[in-house]
Amino acid sequence: MFQNDYRREIDGLRPSPAAVERLNRLLEEGAPARRPRRLGRRAAAALALCAALCVTAVAAGPTLWDALEARLGPYAPFAAEVEGETSGQGLRLELVKAVSDGYTARVYYTLTDETGDRLNGHTQVSGGLKGARAAMGRSTGNQVVSYDSESRTLLLEASAKGLDTSQAVTLELTCVDPGERYIRDARFQPPAEARALDTDTTGEGAVVLSPGQTPQTSPDTADFTISSMGFDGQGRFHIRLAMAGGFDAGWLLAVPYDAAGEQIGSTLEQTAVDGGMDYTIGGVAPDDVADMASIRVYGAYRGPEAAIEGEWSLPVELEPAEQRVIPVGRTLEGGFYVERIEVSGMNIAVYYRGGDKSWFVVWATDKNGVRTGVPMGMMSEGAEDGLNLGLWSFETPAALDELASVTLLGETFPLE
Repeated sequence: MFQNDYRREIDGLRPSPAAVERLNRLLEEGAPARRPRRLGRRAAAALALCAALCVTAVAAGPTLWDALEARLGPYAPFAAEVEGETSGQGLRLELVKAVSDGYTARVYYTLTDETGDRLNGHTQVSGGLKGARAAMGRSTGNQVVSYDSESRTLLLEASAKGLDTSQAVTLELTCVDPGERYIRDARFQPPAEARALDTDTTGEGAVVLSPGQTPQTSPDTADFTISSMGFDGQGRFHIRLAMAGGFDAGWLLAVPYDAAGEQIGSTLEQTAVDGGMDYTIGGVAPDDVADMASIRVYGAYRGPEAAIEGEWSLPVELEPAEQRVIPVGRTLEGGFYVERIEVSGMNIAVYYRGGDKSWFVVWATDKNGVRTGVPMGMMSEGAEDGLNLGLWSFETPAALDELASVTLLGETFPLE
């Protein structure tokens, strides 16, 4: 049953007849030559669908629409179209889809650069979903899903837990920063031998390696290189990074590792130097160099792109997924008073207070008798009327019509 529902909802992602008509009108009318601009969301979706239905000699590349479908995955049946757009600082914000069940929300939206080519796939966006809280929940901010360089468009996801999505919710952004970067593991070769290198002394008295003595690049990045690596006159091991033009080392760390993946030594000092950063690694003796298998550089740093400050705000009309409410209104095992249980295909929410521990286990049983433990997603104080909110999230979405009961605190509650 769920697979049929899933396919039906996937079909619902296709463009509407009105969208196709609008696309046809755009194609028929044509336009004078001008700077290329991204088609509207529905037109782009219709174009992708038309391309899929036509026989061509050229394979269609991945699109933002493909990325959205892949991101939604099994949550596609819960996705509803949301509309709204606003512009500022040369960026257009447009709502696309949303997934919600009354206490969690994921909103998908695009940011398009209408004036240039300032965005990229590692752009960081400040802000998120704002609204009334069902409890002391948390917002998990924004995450880039995909970037299309041809249309200069980012697809992003804003998500939050603990929102009361029956009340007004807005998407509010305050900064779009294409300069932020993060690298998990850029690897360099270790020193061939333990060597004492030339050093310089900064104006503040810090001893750093002189630049350019053991230059080395990494296949993992062109944003920085190792300029010098070895020991100073006091026997301390250093790694000096050289950043590419316009880049800043920020919070990067550079550390030696052995063949077993164990870190050798630890960072004692980070000293900003001309064009990069010098790291003093404590706990490394000359004999340790033979055990080094790699130098790993990781962390956050900045590129040359400037942050785009502004205010972008749109109301988001969420359509919560179907829910079943189980009234309880009594004290259960462990001294927990449970007011009610709300069940959707994504989460099980329990409104409660009291109890002799900070958590409890929740089980869901389907109509075939299969019992599954549901992982805790959030437990928070400060819900309505002195109640707390516990949220257990299914690892994969459940078909609500196929669930038979919920079990917690020693009792089983049927879904009627």
